Amino acid sequence: MKAPDFWYQNNSLWGRILNLLGQVYAWSVARRFRRVKPYQVDIPVICVGNISVGGTGKTPVCLALGELLKEKNIHFFFLNHGYKAKLKSVVVDVRQQTALDVGDEALLLAQAAPTVVDNHRARGAQIAVRAGAEALIMDDGFQNPSLIKTVSFVVVDGRRGFGNGRVLPAGPLREPVEKGLARADAVIIVGEDTAGVKKEVQKIDKDMVILTGRFEPDTDVLSVIKEHEVLAFAGIGNPNKFFSMLEREGVIVKKRVSFPDHYFYTRFDVEQMIADAGRMPLVTTTKDFVKIPRDLRKNVIVVPGRFIFDDEKAVSSVLQGIIS
Repeated sequence: MKAPDFWYQNNSLWGRILNLLGQVYAWSVARRFRRVKPYQVDIPVICVGNISVGGTGKTPVCLALGELLKEKNIHFFFLNHGYKAKLKSVVVDVRQQTALDVGDEALLLAQAAPTVVDNHRARGAQIAVRAGAEALIMDDGFQNPSLIKTVSFVVVDGRRGFGNGRVLPAGPLREPVEKGLARADAVIIVGEDTAGVKKEVQKIDKDMVILTGRFEPDTDVLSVIKEHEVLAFAGIGNPNKFFSMLEREGVIVKKRVSFPDHYFYTRFDVEQMIADAGRMPLVTTTKDFVKIPRDLRKNVIVVPGRFIFDDEKAVSSVLQGIIS
């Protein structure tokens, strides 16, 4: 689903019309927290979530936090709910399972560290503990009250911010910003803060820890396609973020093809894009690449990358009780 334009426009007519439904949605989230008794697992739980829907960059942030834990020799597991996954309550096996089995994000995480897929977070945490996990990094689940978190990071896209400040469906928020920040230990702003996220957060909570960072694409891959015309495609929360990154790096994005987030590509989809591209190479993200039929992947260039914190010491300070 493409985010409606009015989500990022102040005082839009549709935002005002749908605001009552947004209040009902916010009430339902708050009610869930009041009614659910959370489970306390015996290891630290690091939650990486967001307040708004869409591609804020949670999974790359999870991977970056995982690298910090690896440096301290902490045997951690990722915990992912497995969006659209066929399998649940499993430790991902990258040799045997596909994105259809466990979900695209879980498959990417499992390439870096052991990963449990379970939409029941407490049950998934128990599986990880039995498998020897010393800590958990939970990808998403900030609005899920079933598991007690040790540390919660809220990830925000610096260009989109909190949109029009309204809750679904009137805006992009899963809950009011004030409510979400009250449960957060730190905010991570991804990319340039053109939306004024830092100022808005400090207005609500002047003592909130604010961390910043950026996604850096693989320069070796970019050097191959730099100054070349390409057909770029993506089925992520915000495909334009990927297209714009390519253009900033000097790639000539002649054609852009957007798909819904978590989209699973058919043979027809890929073959159609190959035909549309002609002599141009097809370029996509790592998250999309794992969902392409295996025998067609040779026709696609994947642009990997990683999230880099601007101040790792500040991140370690937030995690000091876990990594000390």
